[in-house]
Amino acid sequence: MAALGGKLTKNLVRTLGPGRHGDGSGLYLVVDPSGARRWIVRVTVKGQRNREGKPLV
Repeated sequence: MAALGGKLTKNLVRTLGPGRHGDGSGLYLVVDPSGARRWIVRVTVKGQRNREGKPLV
């Protein structure tokens, strides 16, 4: 299991403005102009694939 040592702290998450903010290792906090916040994690399983599911060349 990977160590938890992200760049985004609780206080920083509370004060960040709109945009996509990376925490490291594929974890992102997305802040909308309305102030809504959501976490996105990007992972690769068994090689990289494009949106259609085809292997990247």
